[in-house]
Amino acid sequence: MSRAEEIIEYMGQFETDRANFDQQYQDATDYAMPQNNQIIDEHSPGEVKLDLFDTTAEESNIQLASGLYSYMFPTEGRAFVLEIDDDDLTENDDVKQWLEKTTKVLHKYLISSTFREAFFEFLKSLGVFGTACLYEAKGKKTVINFLNYFMRDIYIARDSDGNVDTVYRRFRFTARQAVQEFGIDNVGPQIKEAFGRPKDKNKKFRFIHAVEPRDDRDPKKDDPGNMPFSSEYVSRDEKLLIKTKNGNDASGYPELPYQVSVFDRDNMEDYGRSPTMKKLPDIRMANRLKQIRVKGWDKMVDPTIMLPDDGSIWPLATQPGGVIFYRAGGEKPEYWEFKGNLSEINNAIAETVTTIQKGYFVDMFDPLIDKQNMTATEIMARVEQKLRFLIPIIGRLQSGLFNPMIQRVIGILDKQSKNGKRLLPEMPPELSGKEFSVMYLGRIALSLRTLEVEGMTKTLLAFEPLAGMNVLDWLDNIEVDEAFRESWRANGASATWLKNVEQRDTERIQRQEAAAAQAQLEAAPDLMKAAKAGSTKPEDGSPTKEIMDANK
Repeated sequence: MSRAEEIIEYMGQFETDRANFDQQYQDATDYAMPQNNQIIDEHSPGEVKLDLFDTTAEESNIQLASGLYSYMFPTEGRAFVLEIDDDDLTENDDVKQWLEKTTKVLHKYLISSTFREAFFEFLKSLGVFGTACLYEAKGKKTVINFLNYFMRDIYIARDSDGNVDTVYRRFRFTARQAVQEFGIDNVGPQIKEAFGRPKDKNKKFRFIHAVEPRDDRDPKKDDPGNMPFSSEYVSRDEKLLIKTKNGNDASGYPELPYQVSVFDRDNMEDYGRSPTMKKLPDIRMANRLKQIRVKGWDKMVDPTIMLPDDGSIWPLATQPGGVIFYRAGGEKPEYWEFKGNLSEINNAIAETVTTIQKGYFVDMFDPLIDKQNMTATEIMARVEQKLRFLIPIIGRLQSGLFNPMIQRVIGILDKQSKNGKRLLPEMPPELSGKEFSVMYLGRIALSLRTLEVEGMTKTLLAFEPLAGMNVLDWLDNIEVDEAFRESWRANGASATWLKNVEQRDTERIQRQEAAAAQAQLEAAPDLMKAAKAGSTKPEDGSPTKEIMDANK
């Protein structure tokens, strides 16, 4: 069996194993992403489900994605800063400057790239599929490019630690696109033949991109064939392994280029579960209730006409402005009175819609829902408190998406230069071989980290009424400098604004020495008078002797 056939067989097994999830994906997209509801049932581009009466799921999913986006990646400031897990290096000026400059460069290229658009689509996918996949690579015309791939075409496997380390992506290229991507010499005969005929250049062919850990590699080499992750493209229709433009059978990545994260996941499953999946019964209910209400409206606006067996002349003109003829002396047609109770169905719809919105955490991101007669401060305090319910979701996004994504972006930028100058600053030798950590500054992350600050503040406020009793003794329990610096970082202030510890201590000593000298200077006249009035001379080396000698 050739390597191409092995990959095709693996993909077939992936597709079989995920069949049950695909059915759920189809149901979820029917209601929450109707423009992309082509998981099992494919249809023409632009065709939308016709029997959709309620859009609560779609609107709520967009609100969830918008809320997570704005609270995790604020547009008005930085979303994260790089840190080093080493107390000594943290206070090193060169290290601190490198971390700060690198953080700025990362934000610059994230903002100027397709990251914002791709990240928003990624969050929408999480809300519908429970799993989402973001791809990062050097762009053909840009420094870095981000793509959110449709989960219908993404298949994953996890390692023994439960981390995603294998991604198979299926996709389609026209013959023209395949030649552009791989080169005319690297595609199979069917694609070459189609490319050579003008009418078939846009004929589509199926491909697979397989990325997985490479076991048979030499860690001492850094060529594409020895990178930690292999990258192989297969023409599924031709069962042919596509060579790279350099003529190699396989390429590779130093980091996994596909970042896969889940909204919620059971330990027995590789794929995640989404709010749409969990609220699907309510979503179907809301759709059915609104369909029934439309029927009720139809009966009210265009009621049934009751007629006797004879006496009227057909056809009946029921259109606006129409004239209905009936025989003189016969009974007139009359409308059947609708006696259905629409208020009850309206209540049922409202209750179901609220339940759906809560399933998407809409009430956590809209500070005006059920917040009457509250001050702005009270509203925001309650919002911050509610956001802490999202800790598991945010934790998964940070570990499954942002942490590896930032490492991947650093790796991509580190290999590039502009006008002969590296995109990233030169790394200090102290950081060689060190691992970076990421501190997030979005509103959700800050609200979680400020718990410690709030705890300190509440404690101090509790003891405020007793401020006149043994305050200094209480403060002896607190590392004030450490508390201040941690509070500074937890509230999102720039770390570069903090002086390093050595500089701070030096300035304190200088300030104390200056204060002592000033105190001696102010006390000089009294000391000199006391010395002259006394019968003994000041001792050599005493402050009084020094002051008297200085004033001779």
